[in-house]
Amino acid sequence: MATRYYFRRQIVELFGCDERFLDELEAEDLIHSVELDEEPHRVFMEDQVERIRIIGNLMRDLNVNLEGCAVILEMRENMIRMQQHFDEILQTLLRTLKSDSA
Repeated sequence: MATRYYFRRQIVELFGCDERFLDELEAEDLIHSVELDEEPHRVFMEDQVERIRIIGNLMRDLNVNLEGCAVILEMRENMIRMQQHFDEILQTLLRTLKSDSA
């Protein structure tokens, strides 16, 4: 599956923010753009677009500041990792149970 990239202008139009907001998020190390060989401008990968969406929602809807957004994003990523680890444990348990019953 091909990775989709978004230009800054696309992000601004998609979320109705300005480029200074993106600059601030990058300065605070909350998002990261990448430089592609074939493109003269920096772009955002899909996972970063999702982070921008979450940050925007937190700030706009819940009045969370940037520091709070950083904490929430870290907790969210930890929860996702824990869920993946739990899923792996369940798959191992299922394989063990199937092999024991055979």
